[in-house]
Amino acid sequence: MNNALLNLMMTQFRQYMREPQILFWSFGFPLLLVWLLGVSFADKEVGERTVGVVLPANAQAQADIRAWADKVSSKEHTLSTIVNAGELKRDHLVKVKYQFKYYQNRDEVVRGLKRGDVQMFVEPDATSGKRIYYLDPQNNEAMLTYFFLGDDPSGLAKVVDKDMSVLESPGLRYVDFLVPGLIAMAIMETCLIAVGWTLIEKRATKVTRQMRITPMSRHDFLAAHVLACFVFSFAEILAIYFFAQSYFDVHAQGGLAPFVLLIIAGNLCFAGIAILAAARAIKAQTASGLLEITILILVIFSGIFFSYKQFPEWMVSIIQVLPLTILVDAMRMVFVEGAGVMDIARQAIILTLIGFGTFVTGAKIFRWY
Repeated sequence: MNNALLNLMMTQFRQYMREPQILFWSFGFPLLLVWLLGVSFADKEVGERTVGVVLPANAQAQADIRAWADKVSSKEHTLSTIVNAGELKRDHLVKVKYQFKYYQNRDEVVRGLKRGDVQMFVEPDATSGKRIYYLDPQNNEAMLTYFFLGDDPSGLAKVVDKDMSVLESPGLRYVDFLVPGLIAMAIMETCLIAVGWTLIEKRATKVTRQMRITPMSRHDFLAAHVLACFVFSFAEILAIYFFAQSYFDVHAQGGLAPFVLLIIAGNLCFAGIAILAAARAIKAQTASGLLEITILILVIFSGIFFSYKQFPEWMVSIIQVLPLTILVDAMRMVFVEGAGVMDIARQAIILTLIGFGTFVTGAKIFRWY
């Protein structure tokens, strides 16, 4: 390596060291994320899985299934032996403990399944009394839960043939759970990038400095970005929706009215957050970091790909007030529970208020240059 190349490399390295945000995003944030997720999951020596139970009307049958649930939940279930590629056996690699939630009828337990409160449910057969397990076979978590509940890995096929009932009707599949979350995530990302990143880029390239000398008001300037983003986002979401409807038979069971209302409320909310995030940042690195951390945290914790109720209880109450969680939960109510406009009105109002609040705050502290 010649001296010129070495000096240039050292110069670049010193520039990294002089930028606190680069150090934070390179070292601090990954470590913070590892710690946060590790604290949430890795300290669980025994994983917990929740199963719904439909209580039968007969008192004796009810007592029997409660006794069975108590027996199952009182012990740990383990996958006793696994042979890896090196033919080394590891005993008790996976441990699972069950907890049961009781429901009075099938409608209640199905609602719990759609909301991610339970991963599968059990209902005794009215005539034979045999326990029937209901789950979506495309849901890996549900299959693993059922697998361990049998407590006999070698007899899985036998148990499946006899006692499992597959749920494949619209609203109960994993794809029905996933699509509303992806739509909500698309709304958030479009707003944060189309509004937030665009504003910062204009500031970094001195475009906003030039606009500052015109008679244009600050609110008009920011509102124009929000409205333009809304048109783009609306078209994008409808494209995703009609694709999911035609290809996966996923549709908004509550109708288009509550769905459109949530699209509007979600766009207002995240466009406002984008303006607040972009209000003061000058450097592209800082802006990129702010937007990335916002997107990453919300996507991880808001239950896009799996139910956030699998996080520890102390985190769930915090996660439920995140704006993306509110939007995802409301979307799922419309898609899988058939919720109407009045059912999701409260969530729409909250999202709209968050949007107006962050927009006004962001406009007040907005920096032209």
